[in-house]
Amino acid sequence: SRWLGAAQKKRGLIAVMKNIKKLMALVLAAALCVSLAACAVPQTSADKLETSSTTEDGEAVAEDKDPADYETDIQGLCKFFEESGLTAGEKVQMSYDVIGAVNGYKYAYSYNDSSVQVELYEFPTENIPETAQAVIDSVREAGSFEILDSTVPAQISEDGRFMMVYTDAKAEGDETSKAHKAHVTACFEAFCDYAAGK
Repeated sequence: SRWLGAAQKKRGLIAVMKNIKKLMALVLAAALCVSLAACAVPQTSADKLETSSTTEDGEAVAEDKDPADYETDIQGLCKFFEESGLTAGEKVQMSYDVIGAVNGYKYAYSYNDSSVQVELYEFPTENIPETAQAVIDSVREAGSFEILDSTVPAQISEDGRFMMVYTDAKAEGDETSKAHKAHVTACFEAFCDYAAGK
């Protein structure tokens, strides 16, 4: 009887320990999710990109630069975006290696009373890692890729070297925001075409 009581206590302790382990795993997983999600949250003190100079159609009047004046790498792409007035604020380096890229930056700013994020990535052109190839193929086929159980809409250059992620909740319904997204996209494509030698 004494032995039976000790065995029951031991089983009870083992069950408690298993529950504690499960709880700790959940807490750590939640902490990881929160820390990763923080990377995607726009800055509250984001710089503002002015919308005051627009055409009748709502498209921004910007002095687009010639891509030929820039280096054909991620630094040149970022400088091209900055000097063409396509983004505002400081660029922040992203965890680009998670998607197999060789470099990547994010701009977070306010445009037309909406939070906008533009992420620019450069992928290797030789010895492409499996992760990078999966992202490139997914964006080519579906216009998006999966990361952390989220679908991320993106655009990829024809040669698969550069990728842009443009996020703006207003870009689908508001004409001014839609025009800005179209303008940024056209400039991205122009730079990529130049970089590819087209």
